[in-house]
Amino acid sequence: MSSFDKFLTKFVKSFSGKDPMIFNVLGNVFSMRIIGNKTHGDLAEIALTEYINQYVGGYSAKHTGKEKFRAKEFEEDIRITETSTKKEIPISIKTYGFGPLQLSTNKDGSMFSLLQTEVGKRATNDLTKIKQILNNKCFKDFTAVNVLPLIYNEREMRFKVIVFDLQRAYSSVKKIKFLPPRKMGRKKTFPIYKFFDNKNNYIFEVRYGDAKANALQRGMWTHTENAEPFFKELLTGGYKINEPLIALIAKILVSRKDTHEKILKYFF
Repeated sequence: MSSFDKFLTKFVKSFSGKDPMIFNVLGNVFSMRIIGNKTHGDLAEIALTEYINQYVGGYSAKHTGKEKFRAKEFEEDIRITETSTKKEIPISIKTYGFGPLQLSTNKDGSMFSLLQTEVGKRATNDLTKIKQILNNKCFKDFTAVNVLPLIYNEREMRFKVIVFDLQRAYSSVKKIKFLPPRKMGRKKTFPIYKFFDNKNNYIFEVRYGDAKANALQRGMWTHTENAEPFFKELLTGGYKINEPLIALIAKILVSRKDTHEKILKYFF
C-alpha cells in the first residue's frame, strides 16, 4: 500500500459517524461558486488542509499551492505529513464539474512532444512501444503526483470525491490514437492523443500545449464518466448553497483585524 493509499484509508474513515463534517466542508466549498467560477477551487485547498488537520488522525497538512518562493518538486496544492513517520505526501486538488478532468498541466509539454516523436500523426497498438512511452520519465514521474478530484454537478447539486487509478490506467493501455485539430463552430480544437484499452474503451488523453500555452490546452486529461471504470469513489452526496456563509464572508471582508481575531477565538 502506497503512502497516499494509506492516507486515503484514514481520510475515508473520517467520514464515518453521524453527520460527518466533510459534507458541510464540501457544501461550503461548492457554495463559493456563487462568488466566482474559480473561487471554489482555491478555497477547496484551504478547506481540505484545515479539515485534515482537525479530522484525519495521524496526519497534518500544509497548504503549499500559493506559497511564496517555493520551488515545488511536484505538482501539488497541499502537502500532508504522516505524523508517526514524518513521511510527506504531495497532493494535487482538482475541483471540477462532471465530465472532462485535467489530471496534470504537464507544464513543459514533454508528454505531447514524446508522443509526436513516437506515434506521430497516426495510431499505434504496438505494446512494446506503448510500454516504452509510459515508462518514459515524463509519464513515469507523474505517478508521484497524487491527484484528489472533488467533482460536482451544479444542476443537480450533487458531488463526489474520487481517485483516478493511474497505475491501472497505464497497465490497461493497448492503443494510442492521434486526433488532429478540427473545427467546432467558429473555434478550432487542439490536437490530442487518446489512450484506449483492449476493448477500445477510452482511458485518458494528452492535449497539445507548450510552456507558453494556456493551461487548458496542455497536459493529461481524462473524463469522469467516459473513464468511470478507472476511478475509485470515496464519497458521494448532495449539497445546498450556504447563504449565511456568503453573507458572513461579505461582512468579514468589510471589517477590521481585531474583529477577525475575536471571531477566531470562537473556534478555539
